Amino acid sequence: MKEDRDFGYNEIEAFELVQKYEELIRQKKNFFFDVIEYEVIINYYLDNEEHLNATDAINTAISMHPYSSELQLLKAELYTTDKKYDEALTILDYLEQVHPEKSEVLYLKGQIFFNKSDLIKADENFKKALDSCTEDKSELTYRISSIYFVEEELNTAIRYLLEAHRLDPMHFATLFDLGYSYEKINNIEKSYYYYNKLLDLYPFTQNVWYNLGIVLTKQGKLDEAIEAYDYCIAIDPEYCSAYHNKANTLASIDRYKEAAAVFQELILLEPENPRVFCSLGECNEKLEKFEQALEMYNKTISIDPAFAEAYYGIGIIMNERKQPNLALDFIKKAIALEPEMYDFWLGLGKVYYELNNIEEALNAYREATTLNPDEPDAYLALAEIYLYQEKFGDVECLFDELGPKFEGNASMKVLNAAALYLSHRRKEALDELKVAKRIDPTSIDDFFSIVSVINDDEFRDQTKKL
Repeated sequence: MKEDRDFGYNEIEAFELVQKYEELIRQKKNFFFDVIEYEVIINYYLDNEEHLNATDAINTAISMHPYSSELQLLKAELYTTDKKYDEALTILDYLEQVHPEKSEVLYLKGQIFFNKSDLIKADENFKKALDSCTEDKSELTYRISSIYFVEEELNTAIRYLLEAHRLDPMHFATLFDLGYSYEKINNIEKSYYYYNKLLDLYPFTQNVWYNLGIVLTKQGKLDEAIEAYDYCIAIDPEYCSAYHNKANTLASIDRYKEAAAVFQELILLEPENPRVFCSLGECNEKLEKFEQALEMYNKTISIDPAFAEAYYGIGIIMNERKQPNLALDFIKKAIALEPEMYDFWLGLGKVYYELNNIEEALNAYREATTLNPDEPDAYLALAEIYLYQEKFGDVECLFDELGPKFEGNASMKVLNAAALYLSHRRKEALDELKVAKRIDPTSIDDFFSIVSVINDDEFRDQTKKL
């Protein structure tokens, strides 16, 4: 649809015109409105999604102005909105021959073909629309990009957005959509470029600072990301998502005290959000402020009795307090609520292992590997148990099955080396340790913390030469 549809009428005047039209309809009086007035009335209904009223107004208008191509175009727009594409195309094929603004006709045809998943014809009509456009070509190009953007056809959206940017380098929405689209296709450098370009022009736009924070996080520039969230919050102190992201970023780099302070601020904005209280509980747990953590977890459960992570958090604290049976109860409650949470099964395995219930620990860790086969922790836990049970062959089989998946994981190399050494395969153990040391120079110390090498000075000397 045309973006500029007010025809000189402001919002109040348009509303008054609609009121006048509706009153005449109710009174069943004869009346006359010109084409522009009808366009204002119909667009008012379309903008407010009053399709039945829009349909009635279009039919009345066309009966009064049967040769108006503008009204016919509006009817085609309404057919398009109602997904009556064939009816719309019949009108548009005719209007393509007679309507003075062919670009609008061709744009709408392109939109219809896009909606019908005929992307070739859609693109053909959009190109023809641009070729025939004589006014505000940049705006039309942006509108075309938006069709692809909304449906996440992002590579095509970017093609049109780049052209729109060339035509109007300062257009806010174009720059924003470029930044967002490049982020979504994981071209982070270009996303960063366009968000920064946008901020050079419009520095006080909080949502751009927020999106830039996300991009900086993906680049691993976490301090800069936190600063971007701070700018967002400074512009809009009630931008809750920025508080969430800032706090979570701080927690991800173990700055739990600062993260907790941000979550405390967020509680004032979202006093009934269980996620905020649970996250604050996790920060206090990491800071070993267990009483405060329990208070937050219990507050979480009071808001949402089915919030699984709060039960898990209580279970972890019970285990820290040497109450493993209570810990099991709470962790099992968490798993009952969310049985596919990898971390819950890891925690369950840890508690069972500490209770010396080895079989249940193994079952828990195996379930974790099933839920998330791309995380190493559960495999490492399994390997440690096999070592404890002196099932050295099982350790080797486990790592053989994993193949090259965790080739860069030094801990796995160390555990495998331990199993090999204890199986009297010293040379293979040294080979594994050599790789482990290349990944992490402290790996040799880790090995000797696991394996007691007694009366084997030769092996110790060999490890020093690795």
